[in-house]
Amino acid sequence: MKKLNSPLYVILIVIMALCTSTCGKSSDGGGGGGGGVIVLLGDLIGFWQTDSDSFTFGNQDGKLSGSGTVGGKTGDVTNSKIDKYQFSFDLLFSDNSTKSYTGTIDESKKSIKLTTGGTTTTFNKQ
Repeated sequence: MKKLNSPLYVILIVIMALCTSTCGKSSDGGGGGGGGVIVLLGDLIGFWQTDSDSFTFGNQDGKLSGSGTVGGKTGDVTNSKIDKYQFSFDLLFSDNSTKSYTGTIDESKKSIKLTTGGTTTTFNKQ
């Protein structure tokens, strides 16, 4: 068996170091800061509340469903979509107006951040 020379060992170590620092990591970002938490439908099901607003999420045919009360108006969750690190839905009110939301879930799965119209609000699971 032939011995490898020192420069070849150095090159192999550098390649291994690069691979372990980049291989297996997602290239889609994940929401910045903490790297993002993967959103699962089961984690969203339940009652979420902030001071005066709330959402009750369920699972209908594998999609996020439910209702929400914001600003004193109640609407139904429609057009839901779950991407890897975020989810989105529309809240359809009885007057046919809608409010679109995008959200993320924290690592503990106990709070979500919902953004609509440039405003982000944290809701806690009850």
